[in-house]
Amino acid sequence: MSNDAAVRQLLDIEAIKTLKHRYIRSMTTSQWELMESLLTEDVQASYSDGAYVFDNRADLMAFLRGAHDASATHILGYWHVTMPEITLVSAERATGIWAMYHVFLDKRAQQQLEMFAYYDDEYRKQDGVWRICS
Repeated sequence: MSNDAAVRQLLDIEAIKTLKHRYIRSMTTSQWELMESLLTEDVQASYSDGAYVFDNRADLMAFLRGAHDASATHILGYWHVTMPEITLVSAERATGIWAMYHVFLDKRAQQQLEMFAYYDDEYRKQDGVWRICS
């Protein structure tokens, strides 16, 4: 592998890490327009062991806005992701596995949940920009 190719791969991996961190930040702070820009239109997502499944950005964003809006003062959500394992499949596709810790507090329901899981992501580079597609 040439030095240029190796540098390109490292830059792509760093771009994917930044993408994931923006996703987490936008979720935590309810920056929905930012989050929407991080996802492909045909994004696929599954949460809670398949209890919630989506196959497009519009439906996923409607769910996330309803479930995690930081403007609701009775709800507090926090996510932390770490230990990325990123694999570049091609120049335009990659996969990633992230350890995730999540705290969810609903003051009205007097419910606090702490969760740990792994995110299994897929990324697609569109117009030179990495986005989450699954």
